[in-house]
Amino acid sequence: MSNSASNERILFLYLPTGGGHVSNAKAMGGVLEKKYGAQVKIYDPVTAGTLFGGALLEDGYRIASLKVPFVWKAMFKANEIKANMRFAQAFTGAMARLGLRTILDEWQPTIVVCVHHLLLSELSRMLRKRPSMRGVVVATDPFVPPAMWAEGHEFPILCYSEEAVDTFKAYGVPEERLSAYSIIINDKFTQKVTDEAKLANKTALGLEPKKPFVLIAGGGDGIRGADKILEELGRSDLDFQLGAVCGRDELTRVKAAAVAERLEEQGRKALVYGFTDKMYELITSADVVVSKGGPAVLGEVLAAGKPNLIAFFIPGQEEPNMRWVEDKGVGKYCPTPLSAREETEKLLSDPAYRAQIERNIEAVGFVNGLDSIVKAILELK
Repeated sequence: MSNSASNERILFLYLPTGGGHVSNAKAMGGVLEKKYGAQVKIYDPVTAGTLFGGALLEDGYRIASLKVPFVWKAMFKANEIKANMRFAQAFTGAMARLGLRTILDEWQPTIVVCVHHLLLSELSRMLRKRPSMRGVVVATDPFVPPAMWAEGHEFPILCYSEEAVDTFKAYGVPEERLSAYSIIINDKFTQKVTDEAKLANKTALGLEPKKPFVLIAGGGDGIRGADKILEELGRSDLDFQLGAVCGRDELTRVKAAAVAERLEEQGRKALVYGFTDKMYELITSADVVVSKGGPAVLGEVLAAGKPNLIAFFIPGQEEPNMRWVEDKGVGKYCPTPLSAREETEKLLSDPAYRAQIERNIEAVGFVNGLDSIVKAILELK
């Protein structure tokens, strides 16, 4: 496999609508390069091809999904209509056309992996004119992918779950184009942390090693209302430390830092991060994680064996993730800061309740889908 893979030139296509698409592409690309010797390029054709397209998608997505989620919900609902799906793909395809044509003709990939549904129609049109290039889709919505993932192409689709495969079948995608794996997460999380390493990580983070630690984790784009959740958790009578990861949401990070300063004055340790490369250390050190409902954080928390309290999800897009967490009993939906505090206190003070959730996590048997999806890409016919 390694010798044949070293001849592959693998192009990953993403758009800057949230951090999940590109983080998955980077994780797959890293394994392909290091383990199989393939040549890899990760590319956003809209930003490369237009002066304003990348900013329009990146800022528009962040504002609509995190700041005015009712607008995002309306847009998401509208895109369930086939005509609207086609318009969205055509509009994005027009912005991506120059960048996509340039990278395909100049870099000449052998395999093109698309991790964003808005690019599928234009990519399909271009690969029909370049039959030597193989296309494949990695659908990054883990349980109920939107119908747009099935629109405008006939590529094989690699899914993150059996539930996603069933969803695509309901959309009319033939079974032979579908295969099920698991959510892709950073390869670090496949290594179970020992008790000694957990204590060392907490010390390195500036935490007291033997005191409970509760983490608010929003991923790359942060979590709406992290400052309010931090403040409410800080009101607890229980003695635990706090941390909040606000990602690229600088306004929330500043607000959360001000809350943390007040908590420190009251004697409660509170760490606040913007975008950070310490997610492995933070999540594996935590006793409870309060999170946004994105698939990457969901997978990382599962792999670490931690209870997951989902405080916010992007309407429509991430709601199935929250439902899955509740259905499997591996966490709870906590829509208000107060409910997040009450559930945190229950997890930290009721050993039997916590033990049941930990048994549920173990029963899920989460496995990182990274290696198996990479192998499927290389075996693409």
